[in-house]
Amino acid sequence: MAKEKKKMNLFVKILLWILGILTGLIALLALANTICTAIDMRTVNALEPVYMEDQLTPEIDDATGFYTFTTDREFKVMQLSDIHLGSAILTVDNDKQVIKTVETMIRAEKPDLVIVTGDAFFPVPQSGTFNNGNELKVFSTMMNKLGVYWAFAFGNHEYQGFAYLDEAALAERLEGCGKYCLFQRGSESVSGEGNYAINVKNSDGVITRSFIMLDSHAYLPGDTLGLGEKYDNIHPDQIDWYTATLTNLNELNKQAILNTKDVKTRQTYSKQFSIIKSFLFFHIPLKEYKTAWENYQNAGYRNTADTKYIYGYMGEEKAPYIYCGDGEDDLFESVLDFGSTEGIFCGHDHTNNFSIEYKGVRLTYGLSCDCLVYKNIKHLGAQRGCTLIGCGADGTYTITPENYYQPKYDFEGKEEVTMQTLNEAQEKAQKNG
Repeated sequence: MAKEKKKMNLFVKILLWILGILTGLIALLALANTICTAIDMRTVNALEPVYMEDQLTPEIDDATGFYTFTTDREFKVMQLSDIHLGSAILTVDNDKQVIKTVETMIRAEKPDLVIVTGDAFFPVPQSGTFNNGNELKVFSTMMNKLGVYWAFAFGNHEYQGFAYLDEAALAERLEGCGKYCLFQRGSESVSGEGNYAINVKNSDGVITRSFIMLDSHAYLPGDTLGLGEKYDNIHPDQIDWYTATLTNLNELNKQAILNTKDVKTRQTYSKQFSIIKSFLFFHIPLKEYKTAWENYQNAGYRNTADTKYIYGYMGEEKAPYIYCGDGEDDLFESVLDFGSTEGIFCGHDHTNNFSIEYKGVRLTYGLSCDCLVYKNIKHLGAQRGCTLIGCGADGTYTITPENYYQPKYDFEGKEEVTMQTLNEAQEKAQKNG
């Protein structure tokens, strides 16, 4: 009996010793991450505002409840995606690189609005932290210090199962986190966080473009940690909200057109904006991205009746190559039925950077800013950059991918990268005509 008691005491001592070591390691990690967050904060707090000669200031429109810009000139949007700030001991160098990437592109382009299509934060073991609150603090400070208006759509990593803050808590901090943040949580009766719109009006009160953000959620039930890569879809009530929002905006636009005094101008508006023009932004691509690309690929990288290639590559190296939601949704069908949305923008797949037209709707991957998540991606450059969207006052638009490693974004000390080939089969087919 005495021998068994002695063994039990030894076991308890060893267990307490192990727990003590683990507690000490966790405390050291927390301290190290606090220091790393402070380093990131010092970096972003030192940023100078971007000089913009005629910066537009949005206001909440009482008729819609959405932020609205008013201008008669072209409106410039920069899409950023998959920034993956860690603010932790394992991401110090990556954070420095990605902060410089974002700052340099914004400073060069001077966009009226930046739209971030998810995965700005990375609170997972690979970063060495679960504190997405610190990551949000660094990111929002960076954007507000630069003095550029920005919108945000959630990705799958911001509140992954490891994270301290869930999506609702993160959204509460995001909403109103600074003068330049235009994020809105949206209706509590609609699934997710951050279903909202930002509009651009002309001086006659006609909406010339609506940018609609949707929450594409993260993982399906049963894969909370995301280890199975089972991605969620846009939910039916969000699609109902999308169509109801466009219906309301369309009615407001019709009234604004009718109120236009000049007859010729009114007739022009009726032709240009008989149906309100809109773009959709969210993180996880729709299944139609996969369908469109496979149509193009199976045709020998040639256009088909439904598919028109615009630019870029399918560069993911592992099947299924395009990581859309695992389930079904009717968002694309609703887009076709309403006839308002001319383009959809997503992120998520860091080395897919193509833009392709499918059934008359432009499907575009935003270029990635990632310096961390994919193997060796810190030293690769073909996928890194931003997407510029120019919205004309007449309802026309342009979409341009801008790689980060070009002269207009040059700065002293820029890292050396390899401009890798993203899709050899596609390049060969295109060269052979």
